[in-house]
Amino acid sequence: MFASSRPKNFGVYKKYADDELEELLAHYEHDLTEAAEKVNAEHLTRIAQALYILKSGDYENIWWRIERRTNELAEKKQLDHYHVTNILRAFSRSQKNRMSGQSKTYYNLEPIILANLDSIPDRDLTHLMYSYGVRSVGNPELHAAFETKLAEIADRLDYPSLFNAVYYLLFKENANP
Repeated sequence: MFASSRPKNFGVYKKYADDELEELLAHYEHDLTEAAEKVNAEHLTRIAQALYILKSGDYENIWWRIERRTNELAEKKQLDHYHVTNILRAFSRSQKNRMSGQSKTYYNLEPIILANLDSIPDRDLTHLMYSYGVRSVGNPELHAAFETKLAEIADRLDYPSLFNAVYYLLFKENANP
């Protein structure tokens, strides 16, 4: 018989990898919780992105601290559209797509989005649309601005951006094709 490096047990190691990630997060949970309470906007965004990428279904206490610090930084006007986009993206797709964050946080971040709407890159804008759409939050002014901007940029969106835009329109039950 010939030797083969072709895998024969598909998915076997996924469980081991999940367990190792959970162990890693459990080990650093206290550090992440403390850090999320004190860090600046850039580091807060990185913590949120890391938790989103790790797709952990646990550790809500870290997410709560991220959310509280996000609201504090928004009140102090220390967040820009990059931070808002990535934190909301992490909230809307975190914890194996169960989502994090309260509706209040989404409403608190609206002024930052509206003030920077013209300078937000297309893909980031569709991430924001997805976040607000699947969560069913946002004031009518925000959604009107989203829909106006989407009409402007629709012909230049790439596949991931189209995915986000379609889901936004589906969740908003938009009658405008």
